[in-house]
Amino acid sequence: MKEISIVEPVFFTQFKCSGGACRDHCCKGWNIDLDKPTVNRYLKTRDATIRAIAAENIITTKKSYKKWGLINVSDNKSCAFMDENRLCSIHSSMGAAALSPTCAIYPRAENIFKYHIQKSLTLSCPEAVRQLLSGPEAMLFNESKIVKPHGYNTDSLDQGAQLINLMCSTIINSSGTEVEEGLYGIALLFLYLEKLDDDAEKYEKLEAYYYDIIASLQRGDIKNSINEIEPDHQLQWSLLVRLQGYLGARPTSRGWGALNHYAHRLAYIQSEGLKQNDMLQPMQRLRCAWHEKVMPWLSAHPHIMSNYLKYRIYTDGFPADRTITPLANLYLLVAEWFLIKSLMAASADLTGKIDENDMINILYSFHAVTKHDQISTAAFLQEIEHTKVNDDLSLVYLLK
Repeated sequence: MKEISIVEPVFFTQFKCSGGACRDHCCKGWNIDLDKPTVNRYLKTRDATIRAIAAENIITTKKSYKKWGLINVSDNKSCAFMDENRLCSIHSSMGAAALSPTCAIYPRAENIFKYHIQKSLTLSCPEAVRQLLSGPEAMLFNESKIVKPHGYNTDSLDQGAQLINLMCSTIINSSGTEVEEGLYGIALLFLYLEKLDDDAEKYEKLEAYYYDIIASLQRGDIKNSINEIEPDHQLQWSLLVRLQGYLGARPTSRGWGALNHYAHRLAYIQSEGLKQNDMLQPMQRLRCAWHEKVMPWLSAHPHIMSNYLKYRIYTDGFPADRTITPLANLYLLVAEWFLIKSLMAASADLTGKIDENDMINILYSFHAVTKHDQISTAAFLQEIEHTKVNDDLSLVYLLK
């Protein structure tokens, strides 16, 4: 018998679907694949209403066992099974057990290793974001054990990678509201990692350096290092332009309307700079709004951005992509953070404030549009590649 450990963040454990009260329903704006048993269950059910809806709205594709059919969405982009109360008629008529695997699981997700399961929630769900931002305990972890005859048929958890992941999360946690300092600290960690030989002392040396980084955060040394960096407004401007072009070219889907709302505010501020042929002015305007309007609110809610970045590090298995360097993985995270930060700053500049509602809207819509397929991540990374100055270390210019 083998012991399997199961890790759940507190916000995962406490999650409960908001149902018809959801601000952007998951039964709207997406194509919903159905596996073969689900297609047959709906087409052959004794419930005449469900059977009629299924016969009219399920398109049998037979692409694979898991993608046997597709629900044809209505004119308003909603699932055909959504009732007038914005609730699932399958659930109410046939019970939770009748839901398709996709509908039953979302927004829950898990990474399964041979003897470990790491559970989380997908942030394209607004209620999942609300739970993540709800308090400082949201990214604390519960761990339980189960016993199985054997482990899962997957790779074992890489202990070295897990150690680095935990170091990154702790660095972010130690930076408090100044998450840019935490991201800078992770950059230092990865630069040191590149210099280490792959020998028996590798992780012992890395751990010693990690503690030096924590001490530097506490002394204010990293803050001073960031303050000495001259902002590269050309890099920042180019990145925002390319990323906004990428977002604008994405197909209209769930979350796109909310993200576009905030992207338009950012574009307006940028357009003011174009009118004056001055890239410096809008970047300074955004920076001013961040420090004068956003940071005071975040200081009163110090867990919010720390929770978000700790979520990304945990859920992504950061640095996740083994085909690129840890620094390149960090560049992707920092660039995404810079875009989210710019969207918040632009909204605060034009409306005079930022609040939890804005935070939820920006984060869930960003994840709904950019985090639901590998193609999106690759395309996002490609846009970033076009703006780098010399190498991955140019990410530090996005921390100002």
